[in-house]
Amino acid sequence: MAACEEIYRRKGLLIRRIPVGLFQANCYMAMNEDSMEGFLIDPGAEPIKITSEINDIGLLPDAVLLTHGHFDHIMAVNELKIKYNTTVYAHEDEQKILRDAELNSSLMTAHMKYTTSADVLLHDGDIIETAGFRIRVIATPGHTIGGVCYLVEDHDIMFTGDTLFYESIGRSDLPTGDSDLLLSSIREKLAVLNDNIKVFPGHGDMTSIAHEKQHNSFLRSNSVDE
Repeated sequence: MAACEEIYRRKGLLIRRIPVGLFQANCYMAMNEDSMEGFLIDPGAEPIKITSEINDIGLLPDAVLLTHGHFDHIMAVNELKIKYNTTVYAHEDEQKILRDAELNSSLMTAHMKYTTSADVLLHDGDIIETAGFRIRVIATPGHTIGGVCYLVEDHDIMFTGDTLFYESIGRSDLPTGDSDLLLSSIREKLAVLNDNIKVFPGHGDMTSIAHEKQHNSFLRSNSVDE
């Protein structure tokens, strides 16, 4: 199983990536090195492992940001919320997936019923201010109806969940998924962003908008749908 690794450190922001769970979903820890406060992205499983890494760097987690509600991105949320008294954020359209074990696939794939809920319901363009950072919400429905990406302003980094991967994109054949909507989200919301933005996806390796524009056919509006 892959270990936690530091993947970004600049201007007081430290980010670690922890692959967790059945599908090795990327849970990210982001910390303001001045205050030690920070936030988590998609704590999908293995709360003991995540807690150990939090303690290792002395992180004080203030928020949990969910890119979407599939079980492999949420199954440590409840335990971490209780332990650290964090606020959980998700798009308003994703709340029904978080609360439904069939929609979030925990019942079908993990053979257990897991549900959670968000404390703050987000909309496209919202700004989250936490741990001294400004994080812009970019609604990118298609993988799920309420999928979002989180752009950390002043750092040119973005967490894309299962919307955009290294030279690929997320699937759209699960409940509330829509392939046309996913492609529109990627082309109209992500492909137009600054080339310098580093992309931290929900699975696999990090990439950048520049790399994906060059190598990912789905970011080109004239590409042929597969």
